[in-house]
Amino acid sequence: GIGIHTITYTYTDGNGCTDFITDNVEVFALPILTFTALADLCVDAGVQAGQGGATPSGVGGVYSGTGVTDDGNGLTYSFDPAAAGVGVHTITYTYTDGNGCTDFITDNVEVFALPILTFTALADLCVDAGVQVGQGGATPSGVGGVYSGTGVTDDGNGLTYSFDPAGAGIGIHTITYTYTDGNGCTDFITDNV
Repeated sequence: GIGIHTITYTYTDGNGCTDFITDNVEVFALPILTFTALADLCVDAGVQAGQGGATPSGVGGVYSGTGVTDDGNGLTYSFDPAAAGVGVHTITYTYTDGNGCTDFITDNVEVFALPILTFTALADLCVDAGVQVGQGGATPSGVGGVYSGTGVTDDGNGLTYSFDPAGAGIGIHTITYTYTDGNGCTDFITDNV
């Protein structure tokens, strides 16, 4: 157990004389660590620099894990969600105290994929074709989806939009569908008319 313990060596020689000697050994506790990983994030969030928060911190502390780069100061690390990839990743903080006792603590961060989108714009048309209402077809659709572009009016329902060829003018126009999923990850897809 933790604390100072006495070890005794007792010896009896051939004449029956007995003596003993003692020495103490101290058993140190492991360092008590705390650590909370950064919040879950999208794969395209970019490198999250200056992360930390483990205690105790300083010399003797090292962060590790997939996508983790320890900053070498015992205080901070960077996490690259793209390098880690989609999924749950364990970030480990290992600490060695002044007594040479080492322990570690872990926490998880989840990297979410971007939504997979499909979209086909309406067929090419003449400038005098009139406003094309109820257009859509992007998936996934619904809350979180927005159509945009020259001549485009988003209907505000995540499902449909209107396109005004006269308002857009002659030429090739890009219609963009942007979608944010339940994890807060956003991606977009485009097609031309």
